[in-house]
Amino acid sequence: MPSIPDSFPVNIDYTNLRQLDLNLLVALDVLIAEASVTKAAERLNMSQSAMSYSLKRLRAILNDDILIRTAREMEVTPYARQISDRVRQILVEIQSTLLDKETFDPLTTNETFKIAVSDYVEATIGINLLQQVANQTSAIRIRINNLDKETVMDALDENRIDIAINPKLPLKSWHVQENLYREELVCVFRGDDSVSEITLADYLERSHILVSLRDDFQGYYDQILQSQQQSRQVVWSTPHFMAVPFLLANSDCMALLPNRMAQQCAKAMNLKILPPPIPIEGFTVSMVWHQRNTNNPAHQWLRQQIIEAVREI
Repeated sequence: MPSIPDSFPVNIDYTNLRQLDLNLLVALDVLIAEASVTKAAERLNMSQSAMSYSLKRLRAILNDDILIRTAREMEVTPYARQISDRVRQILVEIQSTLLDKETFDPLTTNETFKIAVSDYVEATIGINLLQQVANQTSAIRIRINNLDKETVMDALDENRIDIAINPKLPLKSWHVQENLYREELVCVFRGDDSVSEITLADYLERSHILVSLRDDFQGYYDQILQSQQQSRQVVWSTPHFMAVPFLLANSDCMALLPNRMAQQCAKAMNLKILPPPIPIEGFTVSMVWHQRNTNNPAHQWLRQQIIEAVREI
């Protein structure tokens, strides 16, 4: 958006300015250019009477005739000629500010986008997203920020990040959300193929690793167990999803992990994946942004890249 020059008046007389609408400015510009009511009306596809009425209003507002009749034709007044260039500049600025859509070319635009995600989401969609961006441009950079549920929405509001990707973020009315994919939780542990089912007794006998973005040892599954007068032993709590497969591969612990992540790690680390003994509802991963960026072409491009990256999962 064009910046306002320092020489512009700070105060605006809105009451006086309301007399002049944009249609009158357009009419004024064309009347000066054509020096004819008839030709100006034809150029704007208006009736001659409507153009004459616009000229009458302009004369009253500007206290100038704008056009005066001579022996053979109409002539533009000195005042109208004096302001003609400025009127044209104002109309050009209005058009470029309000009507000309901003464009975004990833091949030529140097842009850095900041996305707040957990390491699990980064690992899940990051490979595809990185490849897509790299195949299109070398001018775009993506910075991944840690996702802290306590502060991430403030970061969006203050324009410190562009997008947050996570389940169940605390939205306000000015936030926009788009669902990306559905995820399920599975039990992951070191084991052999002879184990085909996890009973509740087997599950409770194990030590457990919990992924929690809070500083605690209680997850949603612990609430499910408590509703059935049961509890498990959580011996390790971490905010880092991607550390868990390495911990599981070298211990007898068990963890609940998102299925997509578990599938990626299971074969490489000889891990077993089975449904939990008590069913647990999955979750939807969504991306959230501030509504100020909804129609921003660069932001629209970024969101489309994320959507396409998810399609390839």
